[in-house]
Formats: sequence, C-alpha cells, structure tokens
Amino acid sequence: MRVNVQKLVSSLIDVSATDPDDKRRRKLLSILLLGIAASTFLMLLVLVVLVLAGNNLEIDGAVWIGATALLFGCSAFYWSNRNPAIPGWVTSGVFLLFLMVLFMFGDTPEQLAGGRSLFVFTIPIIMASILLFPAASFIFAGFSAFEIWYLAVQAGTLYNTFAAIGFFLVGLASWLSARNMEQALREVRTINKELDQRVADRTRELSEALTRESEQASQRQAILQGIADGVMVMDTRGMVILTNPALIRLLELPLDKILNKNLAEVVRSPKVEPEDQEMILRSVGYNQATLAPIRVKWGVRTLSVISAPVRDQKGRAIGNVAVMRDFTREAEVEQMKNAFVAMVSHELRTPLNAILGYSEMLRDGFYGAVNEKQANAAERILNNSSRLLNIVSDLLDQARIEAGKLKFDYKPFHVSDLTDNLHSVMDKIARDKGLELTSRIDANMPGQLVGDTHRLQQVLVNLVNNAVKFTDKGSVDVYIYKVNEQHWGFDVTDTGQGIALDDQKHIFDPFRQLEGTVTRSHGGIGLGLAIVKRLVELMGGQIFLKSIVGQGSTFTIILPFELPRKEEKEGEK
Repeated sequence: MRVNVQKLVSSLIDVSATDPDDKRRRKLLSILLLGIAASTFLMLLVLVVLVLAGNNLEIDGAVWIGATALLFGCSAFYWSNRNPAIPGWVTSGVFLLFLMVLFMFGDTPEQLAGGRSLFVFTIPIIMASILLFPAASFIFAGFSAFEIWYLAVQAGTLYNTFAAIGFFLVGLASWLSARNMEQALREVRTINKELDQRVADRTRELSEALTRESEQASQRQAILQGIADGVMVMDTRGMVILTNPALIRLLELPLDKILNKNLAEVVRSPKVEPEDQEMILRSVGYNQATLAPIRVKWGVRTLSVISAPVRDQKGRAIGNVAVMRDFTREAEVEQMKNAFVAMVSHELRTPLNAILGYSEMLRDGFYGAVNEKQANAAERILNNSSRLLNIVSDLLDQARIEAGKLKFDYKPFHVSDLTDNLHSVMDKIARDKGLELTSRIDANMPGQLVGDTHRLQQVLVNLVNNAVKFTDKGSVDVYIYKVNEQHWGFDVTDTGQGIALDDQKHIFDPFRQLEGTVTRSHGGIGLGLAIVKRLVELMGGQIFLKSIVGQGSTFTIILPFELPRKEEKEGEK
C-alpha cells in the first residue's frame, strides 16, 4: 500500500526535463501547486459544509471568487508545468505574477499597502529564488515594492518605505540561500560525474584484463579476488560464470545462488524492486558498448552498476562483465543535501518573521514619530538578516574546509581578547535567556599566544552559542588554561540538558542534528559543531566532549602552545 502511494505521489510531481536544474524547479513548482490546490479545495469544502449546516455564516463573494480562481489557476499552471514544450521558467514566472495579482484582491488596499496583509508580498520573493533563479528574488522584490506603492496611491496613504526596504532584505536573504544551495547541488553533480567516470574507467580496464587473460583462469581469479567492488562475468547466454567475494558481500547471497545462475535469477530478489530488476537486465544485457552506470536499490544498499562487453582477440563479444559498487554513502549525501534544503527553508522563517514583525511596528507607528526606538527596530531587522548570512557563512566555511581551501592567519594575539570579544557578542544573548555567562583565564597562561584570532574566536563563540541554545537555566562557563609546555586549551561548560552517550558519536557530523524535534525548536542546520571540529583539527588541535544527560556538557579544546617571538612582541608595541 505504501509503495502504491509513493508511486502515485511520484507520478504527480515528476516532470519530463533533460536539464537537472529545470527538472528540480519544475518538481518544486508541482509540489507547491498541488499543495495550494489541495488547501484551497479543503477550504472551499469546509465553507460549503458550514453554509449548508445553517450556521448563518456570511461569506464575502470575493472569497468564493478568489478561491475558485486560485483553484483553476493552479490546475492550469500544473498542466503547463508538465508540458515539456513550455519552458519551466515561463510557467513559474507567470505563476508568481498570478499570485501577486491575486494578492491585490485579498484585502483592502490600506491593509495590503501597510497593514496586516503586507506580509503576503514576501511569498513570491522567496518562491522566485527557488523556482526561477537566485537573483529573481530581487526582481520580485521590486515588483512587490511597486505593488504596495500602487496600492498606497489607491488608498491615499503614505508609501511604506520601510516595507520596501524589508522586501529587498528578504530578497537578499533568499538570493544568498538559493545561490548557495545551487552551488552545493552543482558540486554534488560534479563529484558524482567524477565517481561514475572512475567506475567506467575501472570497468574498461577490467574488461581489457579479462579479455587478455581469458585463457589463464588462475590469474583472472587472482585479479577478481583483489578488486574491492563486486564483479561478475557472464557468458553470451547470460549465465554467471565467474564472480568475486566482494559481490557476495554486496548482494548478501550465497555463492550457489549466483554462480552458474542466469542473471535474471540472481536479480529476482525481494530486496530488488521489479523496475530495478528490469534496469539491471537491460543494462548488463547490452553487449555492444559500455553504458553509463545505473543506480539501483538492493535492500538497504544503493548500488552503482556498470557493464561492459568481454571480447576475444578478434573483437567478438564472448560475454559481459558487470561491476557493482556500493553507492550507499554517496546516496546518503544526496539525501542529506535534500534534507539541507528543507532545513534552510525552515530556518529562514524565524528571521523573516522578525523582519516582517519589526517592519510592521515601524510602519504602524508603534513607537510614534521617528525616534531612537524606531532606529533600534531597524537595527533588529538587520540583525535577523545577519542571522541568515551567518547560516550561509557556515555553509561556505564547510565547503572551503571540504575543498581544502580554508586559510589561516597565524599571528600574536592577547588571550584576554578572546574573552572580551566573547562577552561583547554573547552577553546579551545569555542574559535574554536568564543565564549567567562567565569566563576565567588561568594564572599560568601567558598574556600573548600565536594563533588565528578570527578562527579561535569563531570556535569559542560557536561553542558558547551552542551551550546557551541548549541550556534553559543555570550558567555557561569558559575556562582558558595552560595544559602543558606544548599545549593550551579551553573548556566550555554548561548546565544544559546534556547529550546521550549513543548520540555523542554523531554530534560532530555535518548536517546532523540529534533528536530532530527537540533541536528543531532551537534552530540551526547542524553545521556548527562540525565546523568547530574541522577548524580545531586544521589548527593541529583536538576536541573532546564529556556530557551527562540532565547535568550538562563540557567541550574541551586542546591546541598547540606557541609563544610569539620577541620581534613580534616589539612590532606589536
């Protein structure tokens, strides 16, 4: 039953497109259209039931017209989106313009231009960066700003300049997140292409080796035994005449269920879906050339399968060789990328809501005339936008670390600067949660050390921010000390909820969050501790964790101890 539902959902959202980016955007548009149509239909159904029940409910005719128009509009755009002859960007662009026009009739001009309904104009801005291209968010931010100007003129009210600025800030945040997501997807495709090419090269090399050594069974067997990927050789009838231990481990089948069996019998397993069975038989049975690798699910594993013909010295095909590689980890990475998109979308809501909220206060004159409070509200808008930029910064740092392009700037620094800067950043955040943030420097610590101040500060702030986030009452303490003549370190101790022993081994994994529903309420995309660990390791240090559930956690950083040279001290003076 679940498989049938999954097939139905896939058939509804899948579209035909050769370009992977176009296909991804079309699928997102299909999901949005189906979701909006279903929600609108349910709303209409509820209204009809209430009216028929005699609740004396008076519903404005504009509601019926707007909902019906939205329902028919979604149907039309859904058909257009599935039509490969119509470019995806055309359908998406017209759909967003349709939404903006429809929003104009969703409330009075006064409320749309500067009231409770102002927020609806941010929806097309966010959607544009995902459905079209990242920079499209700025275009639709301009459309929204123009639209509220037009509505203000119609209503005879002042133009809401703060709202227009807020639209472009939303556009900036959407552009940054969408651009980073597309860069990550391009990197994944590049990695997959390189991996597939490597497998194809190895398969061709194996095919040539098997052809040359077809009469020397012992040497051929030795080659197969040494290959980490699963290999099976078939004759012209499709019978498996040779295999290796790696294949047995991958398929989790005994040797007698593979050797001297037809390939169709081997793949006819409850662990393999019929569609994947057909794909394997079609790919491996093609003996004219080496085809591109295919990916199939085999139980809990994802396998990459590539086949090549085996030829004799005269070039005649005498069989096939298939190589199966465990692709599970790479598949999980792709899945994590998809999960990342969902998490980033979730994380954008909080700062965007703050932007809208404070913009609304400024717009409605909540603080009266232009004064210091209004300036503070504007500052908060910028702070929430900065939060989104910090998320993107974490992603960029992670990408640089993985690519080996992160640079360090080692120079003398004052140890006290670490705690001073920490308090300037974190004091208010801790105070707002009712926590006490303290810091201590051991008397044995010298006044100056050599290191990358920016990265050290990043590590310390990240750990303290994480401690504050997961501590509801009590304190967070930072202690900087000299470990020995070769090392120094610092502890970040909190009185928070603690981390279970089974979860501690995953705490530093990228994009990994423990107890999803709990951490989701605290926000984050699961990169902070992963970046901390990699930064510490790149600086030649180590990170340790001690935690007891219900009592708190202590993160310990140990780093190489290096004093500044005399001339460096004098130069600083």
